[in-house]
Amino acid sequence: MEPFTLDVFISKRFVSASLTHRVTSKQVAVAGTNSKDIKAALKSRSDIPACLAIGKILSERAREADVYTASYTPRERDKFEGKIRAVVQSLIDNGIDVKIYLD
Repeated sequence: MEPFTLDVFISKRFVSASLTHRVTSKQVAVAGTNSKDIKAALKSRSDIPACLAIGKILSERAREADVYTASYTPRERDKFEGKIRAVVQSLIDNGIDVKIYLD
């Protein structure tokens, strides 16, 4: 098991993702389309380009915190497709090794 987990939350209005340390439950990197600096640069806060931007920003913040690997297990109601897949793929493309555990 990886020491850091990826949590992705997508609603109709915004996208949020965070990397959390598994043992201490401390968030080491957070990115969301509701923050002032990000939402000013986006046309929409909940489409695929917004998800790609969140993945890129989260990977930059994770590298600043010396986090290069994480694991992701989707929630029961989430399917690994569309917007969630875009966030995870963006993290992978920007240098974070994400191990995906599908049931």
